[in-house]
Amino acid sequence: MLKSWSAVVFGLLLVLVAGSPVSGAESERFHRQSVIDQQGFGMEAFCLLVPHGWRFQGGVSWDTRKFPAEASIGYQVSSPDSRSWFEQYPHRTFFWSQDPNLQASYAQGGAEIAQPMDAVSYLRNVFLPRYRSGVSQVQVLESGPLPELAQETYAIVSYHMGIFGQISPFTFPYELRADAGHIKIEYQLQGQRMVEELTATVSFMIAYFQGMYGQIPAITWIPNVKAFRAPRERMEDEARLFKIMMGSYRENPNWAVAGTRLAATITREQLRQQQAIFNRMQQIRRTQSEVDDMIMDSYQRRSAAQDRIFDNYSEAIRGVDSYRDPVNDWKVELPTGMNNAWTNGSDYVFSERSDFNPNIGGNQNWQRMERQQ
Repeated sequence: MLKSWSAVVFGLLLVLVAGSPVSGAESERFHRQSVIDQQGFGMEAFCLLVPHGWRFQGGVSWDTRKFPAEASIGYQVSSPDSRSWFEQYPHRTFFWSQDPNLQASYAQGGAEIAQPMDAVSYLRNVFLPRYRSGVSQVQVLESGPLPELAQETYAIVSYHMGIFGQISPFTFPYELRADAGHIKIEYQLQGQRMVEELTATVSFMIAYFQGMYGQIPAITWIPNVKAFRAPRERMEDEARLFKIMMGSYRENPNWAVAGTRLAATITREQLRQQQAIFNRMQQIRRTQSEVDDMIMDSYQRRSAAQDRIFDNYSEAIRGVDSYRDPVNDWKVELPTGMNNAWTNGSDYVFSERSDFNPNIGGNQNWQRMERQQ
C-alpha cells in the first residue's frame, strides 16, 4: 500500500525566529519558519517564509495506529485579523477495490474506502463538502488541471517508491500515477464575500493481486491539498504574499527519504513495538546521506509548478525572480519587480526600490541577496 514518503513516528519542534522590525511601506518583511523533527530524525522537516505579523500554527503530526506509522504535514498561516490565511492540510489515504475482503482489510488499516478521483473532482466532490460545509452561495470562478505539477509529483513519488522497494521488495506488480489541479471559488462566510484558491495533488498506486480468476487491481490514492483565501476586496493585494509563501515552501528531501527508509524497514521487519521503531529511526539518522541532485531538482520544480495558479492574477505578480540567500544557502522565489532582497539569516526584507538598504538607520547586519540568472 502506498504510504506518504514521510511515514514515520514524528514529533516536532517549532522554531520561530524574528529580528528587529524594519518598518515602512517601501518594504515587506518576512521571517523563515522552520519545523524541526526533534523526536524523530532531528532534522528540519520543512520551512517557508511567513509575513511579519502573521501567525504560524501546525507542523508534523503522526499516526502510530497505521502500519507502518504514518506522518503528515499540516499548518496554517493567518493574517493579524484572522480573515486571510494560507494552509496545507494533512494528507488523507483512500483505497478502492471491487474485492470486499481487500476493502475490509484496508479499512481496518485506517484507509477510507472510495473510488479514485482526479484532483479537481476530489476538490469539488470530497474536500469542499467536508471542509467548507459552513459557507454559502458558493460560486466556482476557475478550475482546471495542472499538468506540470502532476509530472513533478509523479517523479517524486516514483523516486520514493523505488527506495522503498530496494529495502522491502514488493511481492506484486504495480504502477504509479499522479494528477494535479486547482479550483478558485467565491462564497459567503459570516456575512462577507471570500475568495479561495485550492490546489490538490493526488498520488495513485495500483497494485495487482492474484485472485482465483486473475489479477485484482487495488488502488491506494492520496490527495494533498493547499489553499489560501482572503476577503474578496483584499485577494488581489494579498495574492502577492500568498505567492511568496507558496514559492518559499521547502520540504526537506533528506527528511522525506529518511521517512521512506523507515517505513520500508518497519514493513520488512514487521516492527510494531515503539522502542524498536525508535531504534531503527536513530540508525537511519546516523547513516542518512544527502539525496542526489535529481530529486532535489524535482522538489524545486514541484514548488515552481504550483506557481501556475497565479497566472490569472495581476500582471505584477505573474512572473518570479530567484534570489540566493547567502546565509542559509537556499533559493527564494519572489514576484517579478522586487529590485532588492536582504536577509540577516532569519528575517527577510524585500523592496521594489533599487536604493533600499535596511542597514541604514539600523543595528543589524543585513546581507543583500543576489538575483539568480
